[in-house]
This record gives sequence, C-alpha cells and structure tokens, in this order.
Amino acid sequence: MPSFAEMYELLELKGPGRAVSTRGTNYRIEARNGNIVAFPASGRVTIHVDCWNNNITCQGTRAGGIYNGPYSIYDWYRDNC
Repeated sequence: MPSFAEMYELLELKGPGRAVSTRGTNYRIEARNGNIVAFPASGRVTIHVDCWNNNITCQGTRAGGIYNGPYSIYDWYRDNC
C-alpha cells in the first residue's frame, strides 16, 4: 500500500487518477495544494496526510469508496507505477 507522499507524487506526475466505489461512484482524483482531492459527480472529498487511508476524512466526509471499491485508488496507483 503506497504512502500518502507516494500517491501524491504519482498523481502529480501522471494524474488525474480515478477510483470507482462499490456503489459505482466514479471519482476523479488529483494532487492539489498538498492534499489529495477526489471529485465524484458532485462535491469533493479532500484527503490530508493525517487522514490518509481512513474511511472518514478529518472533515467528517466519507471516503471509504475511494479506498475499497472494485477499482480503488490503490489499483490506479498499481496500474500507473
């Protein structure tokens, strides 16, 4: 499993990334201003280094689908390393 820094660096280099949740939500994922930001159809999920890999972000936003879906952010990382 990549660290926050490894994911951020790859997103800067090859992004934007993508993830698909178990419910079928598609996320466009970007490295932005020191954070990883995921964009579903509406809204956004901001992941800071201190809430990396948590199902709930430090702002209280649900983020589990980004990590646990059939095409997770980790799958994107693996495919783009």
